[in-house]
Amino acid sequence: MGHVASGVTVLCVDDEPSYADLIATHLESNDEAIDATGVTSATDGLSYLAEHDVDCIVSDYDMPGIDGLEFLEAVRARDPDIPFLLFTSQGSESLASEAITAGVTDYIQKTHGTQQYAVLAQRIRNTVERVRAKATADTAQERTKRILDATSDAVLVSVADTVVYVNPAAVDLFGAADSDELRDRPLTELVEPADGGTEAVERVIRNGQTADKVRWIIRTMAGNSIHASVTTCDVTWDGEDGTVAVISDRSDSDERDHRLEALHEATRELMAAEVRNEVAGIGVNAAAEIIGLDASAVHLVNDDGQLEPVAATASLKELIGDIPVFGPDDSIAWRVYERGEVTAVPDVRLEADVQNPETPIRSELYLPLGEHGILIAASTTVDAFDEADIVAGRVLAANMEAAFAAVERDQQLRDREQELSMQNDRLEQFATVVSHDLRNPLNVAIGRLETLKQEVDDDNVAAVEQALDRMQTLIDDLLLLARTGDSVAEMETVALATAVTDCWEVVDTGDAALVVDTDRKIQADMTRLKQLLENLLRNAVEHSATGSQIQSGGADDHGGPDVTVTVSEIPGGFAISDNGPGIPEADRETVFESGYSTTTDGTGFGLSIVSQIATAHGWTVTLTESDTGGARFEFTDVDVVSKE
Repeated sequence: MGHVASGVTVLCVDDEPSYADLIATHLESNDEAIDATGVTSATDGLSYLAEHDVDCIVSDYDMPGIDGLEFLEAVRARDPDIPFLLFTSQGSESLASEAITAGVTDYIQKTHGTQQYAVLAQRIRNTVERVRAKATADTAQERTKRILDATSDAVLVSVADTVVYVNPAAVDLFGAADSDELRDRPLTELVEPADGGTEAVERVIRNGQTADKVRWIIRTMAGNSIHASVTTCDVTWDGEDGTVAVISDRSDSDERDHRLEALHEATRELMAAEVRNEVAGIGVNAAAEIIGLDASAVHLVNDDGQLEPVAATASLKELIGDIPVFGPDDSIAWRVYERGEVTAVPDVRLEADVQNPETPIRSELYLPLGEHGILIAASTTVDAFDEADIVAGRVLAANMEAAFAAVERDQQLRDREQELSMQNDRLEQFATVVSHDLRNPLNVAIGRLETLKQEVDDDNVAAVEQALDRMQTLIDDLLLLARTGDSVAEMETVALATAVTDCWEVVDTGDAALVVDTDRKIQADMTRLKQLLENLLRNAVEHSATGSQIQSGGADDHGGPDVTVTVSEIPGGFAISDNGPGIPEADRETVFESGYSTTTDGTGFGLSIVSQIATAHGWTVTLTESDTGGARFEFTDVDVVSKE
């Protein structure tokens, strides 16, 4: 399953009291992040929503009073974005169509078995993750718009060469009445190279390049031409790939052009940094050398929840000596960090929460770095920071925040890779012990037993032989689990019927019968597919014949003439079923766990191996009941090769 950053609260509405609670219980057992509550009517659901915040709603359709669709309409009137899943046994195309029209997030029909709750939990998780991701993206884009609105350079954002965003500076530069006059126009119509060709513009738009060496011309709304420099980069805007173009009037000073170019170069260095302190060091250097913030420092949140200095310029150290640590609620720095807004303080000595009223510093510029910390620039002059400093500092801080986030993601990936490497090493050590240190004495015992059988006629000898055979099977299954894992080798096109027939010939089937009702071809790792099929066929034959429940171990009894195993195709995959005694619904979730067995002869790993192989292929395996009351294993999400 994917990762959910925080818990998911779910409201389950069903007019059957026991079923509402059952849904909530199964959702929580399938996903530890879910906190579910059941109510027995839409009226109770609306009352609950009036007093509680929930992340997702799961509702039945056929309920007395207010039905599921009426409940959906009432919920949508309150919150048009909250995920709403219709979970009902009243399935029909017309109902599904009506639900979709009413704005339902997902439509799921109730089925038999507990596997449906795992599917429901996954649907809830996916839906909530999409809503949260969209909210995060919307927040990030609004923050980006605020930054671009404040910059003094003209900025245009285009998607598919069509302008979708214009900042106020661009409205002024182009002499437009408002931003609407520039939106929905081709970017190449507004910005073109001075030589009259369009290849350079198209190259920049297509590849997100910077083309400062090209002389650009801006066509104003009045028909005038302005020579300018244009810097572009890729951007995601409203979920689509686009281009942001920063346009600088060449009539402005060369200093602004140099600053933008230098900030762009600093951004590349920031994104290449591998640790937090490296990002901080690049940031203070850029602040001093590019923006002119000579006395500056970066404070990052440490394990104690304080803002600790990790990088500072020599000028700041000479000015104040030791750089202070800022704790919660005891400084201007902490106040600005919590608010997350760029702040220029004209005279820190006049602020009530100044940490040192006698400080030689008079004015400061605070640039929050998201949740990571803050960059602080200082000056001994009152009101030393102008709008240009603030805008450039805002851009630098945004780039540093992105770099810190990238470093954290990379570190998480490295930690995960190290953890997986250690797990693989432990599995390899385990496999070595099993294959050598256990198999060798076991072979000695088997050899000694063969000699003893020739000399002694005793029932205990047969019991010992059976125990040694079971140990041998356990070792084979353990080695298979340890050495293969959740992976597959090269995929190939496999005729399912041929693979099943080949496996049937190597399994001790006795008088059992096999029915292959498919000519389907699938993409699979042939070796691992045969391991899966052999385990399922062996279990079906041995345990159907003995009358015990299907389980993941072995048995010595073989199938009788009334044991039939059927392999058939289903939408998106295939199924293997038998006419044995089946397995109780309450036990179907545990049969795939390592060590689960319903007989003393079972190893407890056979069906765990089946589940592992299915997962490695990206398949979903479901245990249900066959038409004859036996066990039925369904494999879906299979890559089926279409018939020509």
